[in-house]
Amino acid sequence: MAGTTNLVDAMLVISVGLLVFLVMSWNMQSVVFSDMTAEEKQNTMKEMQKVSQVNQGKELNDTPNSTESSGQGYVEMGKVYKDPSSGKLIMVEG
Repeated sequence: MAGTTNLVDAMLVISVGLLVFLVMSWNMQSVVFSDMTAEEKQNTMKEMQKVSQVNQGKELNDTPNSTESSGQGYVEMGKVYKDPSSGKLIMVEG
């Protein structure tokens, strides 16, 4: 019974993946921008490109020493991820 459960789970994952791929591959711009003028479409596309751009921060070569402080007064600014291939720490501001 466990084997069929795993098979059903795999089929569900594959079907959802294909559904997402199908929706993403359709050209949905005609539906979203159907009632806009050409200038409004162009301005909207520019704004969407601004939102999708990522600004690169500065790279720290060594880890700051945090053992001497008590930890009070710090504010969470994002999440830090470690790249397994290079060992670099990447902070994503939230």
